[in-house]
Amino acid sequence: MKKSIHPPMHKDAVATCVSCSAVYQIPSTTKTIQIEVCSNCHPIYTGEYRGLMVSGRVDRFRKVAEASKKKQEEVKAIEEKRATKPKIRKAKKA
Repeated sequence: MKKSIHPPMHKDAVATCVSCSAVYQIPSTTKTIQIEVCSNCHPIYTGEYRGLMVSGRVDRFRKVAEASKKKQEEVKAIEEKRATKPKIRKAKKA
């Protein structure tokens, strides 16, 4: 192997899990690493599902769809209320 072409290896690098805040010491080329899911909180390893702290696109879509449905119901209620009101016609000028 050629000398001095590889990055330096840090034997005391720290990896931190963002989901469960677990800290691991691993050899790496960078001093600190942040990972999203580790073996302590991954559903395959734990056997149970714990939702991640960050919400995804699906959650945002459901929230927007729910807000849209509420707005449509409000508009429908207003239109029904207007339909039941008697219309007042202005007298035409002669």
